[in-house]
Amino acid sequence: MYFRKKISFVFSVAILFSVLAISSAQAAKNVIVMISDGAGYNSWLAASMYQGKVGKQAYDRPGWVKLSCATYPLNRKNKPTGNDEQDKAVAYDPFKAWDASRIESKPGEFAGYAYLKSTPTDSAAAATAMASGRKTYNTSINWDNRNRPMIGATIAEIAKSRSKSAGVVTSVPWSHATPSGFGGAHNVSRNNLAEIANEMLGAAWLDVIMGAGNPDFDADGRPRKKPKPSDYTYVGGKKTWELLKNDRHPAGWKLLENKEDFEKLAEGNEPPPAKLLGIPQVATTLQQKRARVTLGSGGEKRPPVEPFETPLTASVPSLAAMSKAAIRALEKNPNGFYLMIEGGAVDWANHANQPERTIEEQVDFVQAVDAVVAWIEQNGGWDDTLLILTADHECGNLWGPDSDKTPYQPLVDNGPGKMPGMKHNHAGHANSLVPLYARGADAERFKKLVKGKDEMAAAVWNISGEYVDNTAVFRVMKAAMEREAIR
Repeated sequence: MYFRKKISFVFSVAILFSVLAISSAQAAKNVIVMISDGAGYNSWLAASMYQGKVGKQAYDRPGWVKLSCATYPLNRKNKPTGNDEQDKAVAYDPFKAWDASRIESKPGEFAGYAYLKSTPTDSAAAATAMASGRKTYNTSINWDNRNRPMIGATIAEIAKSRSKSAGVVTSVPWSHATPSGFGGAHNVSRNNLAEIANEMLGAAWLDVIMGAGNPDFDADGRPRKKPKPSDYTYVGGKKTWELLKNDRHPAGWKLLENKEDFEKLAEGNEPPPAKLLGIPQVATTLQQKRARVTLGSGGEKRPPVEPFETPLTASVPSLAAMSKAAIRALEKNPNGFYLMIEGGAVDWANHANQPERTIEEQVDFVQAVDAVVAWIEQNGGWDDTLLILTADHECGNLWGPDSDKTPYQPLVDNGPGKMPGMKHNHAGHANSLVPLYARGADAERFKKLVKGKDEMAAAVWNISGEYVDNTAVFRVMKAAMEREAIR
């Protein structure tokens, strides 16, 4: 009896100390998650090769949690089915993912490639999983598989319930899947863009929205003579746009369009408005959709070969400038903020199999990461802020230059400023592991959520191979905000 009581006492003390350790841990004042849409490991690596920074990026430094993330959806349907059971056929399987068996009937195809291409998530289901912690069907924007909106369950709504400010920034239209998912919108389909835009504009929990989709300009930043009705879809329709342009939107949004205004705000030279809507003067993406032609030595037009060979559109701010402007607007809240920043056009470049644009867009994303890291280190440090870097999925099945003949061939590093040897093997998404880096308040919590180890990924990319599920992003963000234990 004595020993039983003693064991019970020791166990109770251990539980008490565990609870005290959790409750005394400092909650994250700020939570920033940065998504490189469609960027698997090789998109991140290709950009680092071009920059001459392999192993030298901000996220390669000591102090970062470095894991991988599995991205698969609940199922491959595109509407609610009423069944919350995980489709095991789409769950990530390392053995199938790395199967190098050749499919003889399809030249350049391998069993692993086929598996990865047949079981991926889309950006909507991935954003929902990371923003709400719930797996769901493809095309869902915080909508469950039983046809119900996840009201109050998203990280943006939770941040606002904790008296924090909240915002989203992207290099693609702000009503697209990733910003709308992380921005707390609720819709049965990501394709209902005008509905989603109007919900975001009317949402009480959003203080900053930034992204492309300006109906008055084309993809090269040139004014449109007469926008078509469909050009207003990204911003909620023509009527909504007219309200925004005339400072008459009932939610009180202040519209920012000029590059100079973004940069003034980013540098702290302008006071931020209470509700900031930043829509640069460009249509669908900040840069990726600009004209893709370059003059050859003889003056002939030809597709670009190297990144940045086609000059960037000068009238459009960078993702880094937009991110800094968003932070300036959000940081005035003494309770802190939540912010999602998306390099959305990495996905668009990979879909289009544009290797030089893939690198341009990932470099733009990395420069935004550098800007955010600099802000953190100058404003309270890592004890105040949790920063998470990841992707929603891979796109393009990107490998080495002869990867249609040699499966999983590594990229070829041709040196700084030179296009790496690389090849897209698909125009769609792939169910591959993607990187996950985290640093700051409560970042170590990710290590408690590791669900498996991929030995081949570890060998190929020189990583640990340990991976979490994408729902872990939500779980860690929520736990960090609320100073609670991981459940």
